[in-house]
Amino acid sequence: MSQIDTFGLAVRAMLDGWGRTFALHRDCDYLGHSGVNMLQVLIDHKGEMPAKATGYKPMEINLQHLAVEYAVLAIARTDPATAWVLRAYYCTPGRRRFERYEAANAMLVKAGLPTISRASYMDLAESGEQRIYRILMAEAAA
Repeated sequence: MSQIDTFGLAVRAMLDGWGRTFALHRDCDYLGHSGVNMLQVLIDHKGEMPAKATGYKPMEINLQHLAVEYAVLAIARTDPATAWVLRAYYCTPGRRRFERYEAANAMLVKAGLPTISRASYMDLAESGEQRIYRILMAEAAA
């Protein structure tokens, strides 16, 4: 009888959630990476500056999704192509496979890296998922 890898299923769910949270179509201000956009604060509060106690509150991010983001950043330090492929594969929800492949190649070119074939794209996505699995497994064991 075979055993089901429940941690692998959890990692896949975390990757899918990470992709939704850190989707490429979202604005950086929405994720809290940039400073406060004062014009948007004024629009949100109908032209009045909010009191200090009710000031700007950045979006809350699930800690599991943030752990995946840190794992992808760790991969990017040693293998940037795999990190870009992971972002294209998971952070472009609603796109077809060839659109994700084209997005990955566009990001690779913008980063100064060579383009890859479709087979290499799928191999990098799979190996990146396995590396995320190992990183999260090591964190869970620590």
